[in-house]
Amino acid sequence: MELSIVIVSWNTRQLLLDALAAFQPLPFAAEVIVVDNDSADGSADAVEAVFPAIRVIRNPENLGFAGGVNTGLRAARAPLILLLNPDTLASPDAVASLVDYARAHPEAGVVGPKVLNRDGSLQASVFRAPSLPNLLLSSTFLYQLFPRSPFFNRERYGGRDPNETGPVEAVSGCCFLVRREVTERVGLLDDGFFMYAEETDFCLRARRAGFEVHYSAAGPIVHFGGESARQVSRRMVVQFRRSLVRFARKHHGPVYAAAVRALLALGLAARLPYWGLRSLRGGEAGRNARQQAGHYLAGLGDLLAVRRVP
Repeated sequence: MELSIVIVSWNTRQLLLDALAAFQPLPFAAEVIVVDNDSADGSADAVEAVFPAIRVIRNPENLGFAGGVNTGLRAARAPLILLLNPDTLASPDAVASLVDYARAHPEAGVVGPKVLNRDGSLQASVFRAPSLPNLLLSSTFLYQLFPRSPFFNRERYGGRDPNETGPVEAVSGCCFLVRREVTERVGLLDDGFFMYAEETDFCLRARRAGFEVHYSAAGPIVHFGGESARQVSRRMVVQFRRSLVRFARKHHGPVYAAAVRALLALGLAARLPYWGLRSLRGGEAGRNARQQAGHYLAGLGDLLAVRRVP
């Protein structure tokens, strides 16, 4: 067996079934493991009914993305492991191209593919690790004003040719091929990150251990994006920023983490006037704006709260 495919799902039943159907059959021996994070929509039962050959592991509670992935990593048996989100569509050729790339580049401990949005446009899938300059640029919207700038959009490799393969700092966790030997040397994902930043943390640990992280342009996949997170979007606004602060504390210390917290608070505060004005509109647009403003207020309140990030 050459490949283990691990998919973690939480209340994404139909997306999960579509994702499983998209990459089958594969041109080589592989096992597929679905880790269900205590879904309430019958996801696990549906997979067992439609795909009886697929192994389903039912977690008794929602362990988050990293915790669910680690359940799958412990169960996986192949030398290459593909972590795939349930809100993706990856063809057999796309999966095979990732495996081929890994074969041809033994120095790459982690490989990520080109990722497209549902409309076929390019989705950002290569990143530099979070830093104070990167967060300052994103908090002040400069990366949006100059999306192709290698400086202003440096966190997302602005201006990089999407067909340029090779080493990067981190790749998106929506489709993430990792060698077993990497997990054996650096450990599993840090499940202290409930959601977000766990793949960036893992890529950094892999690079520090001597492995390279690569981007491969072959075989693009489609990623719908954030389907689980949308179900609890206010919580995810909070969780995303908590993860960034935790990442900063883990790798750079408490003073750096405090600076990151301040920049993230600045970014949310800068967004509030815009959404506050939009919330004065009537109808659905106003309701959506009030909801968005509420999410950002919750995130700002969490950042300003005096508490220790673990």
